[in-house]
Amino acid sequence: MIKNISIVFIVFSLTACAQFDGSFLNSSEPRTEQLSDDVTPEVTQEDIFNQINDIAFPPNTVIDIPSSLIMGSDENWFGQLFFISELDANEVFAYFKEHMPDTGWFLIMEQQTKQSFLVYEKDNRVAILNISRNKRGSKATMAVGPRAGLN
Repeated sequence: MIKNISIVFIVFSLTACAQFDGSFLNSSEPRTEQLSDDVTPEVTQEDIFNQINDIAFPPNTVIDIPSSLIMGSDENWFGQLFFISELDANEVFAYFKEHMPDTGWFLIMEQQTKQSFLVYEKDNRVAILNISRNKRGSKATMAVGPRAGLN
């Protein structure tokens, strides 16, 4: 139990200070245009949802792009996502609990209170989902990182 809690805090600590700089885009795709140093490519919600296709997001979810940081793609991405949903916190909790196993994530811990947590494991990664109430729905943070203790 202490080990799982430690993993949660390590992942949050590693990603808490991160800021999105547009570098999450899949680097395996060659860029056809040259951008000047002061121009950042416009990132859309669709870009992010396509990049992290192993997470089933609830309907009416909006990602806070400037606050989020994603590196990698497909089932090898890691980082931290901030998002809001029109669904209330209990509905978001239930949605993730029902749909995360569909994409291969295994639930290892859950806590449902005013601020709810879901912790999942998939292959060599851990996903920590923190869901809280918002004025109009809910807000959430998802941190995904490598599982500790791998040799």
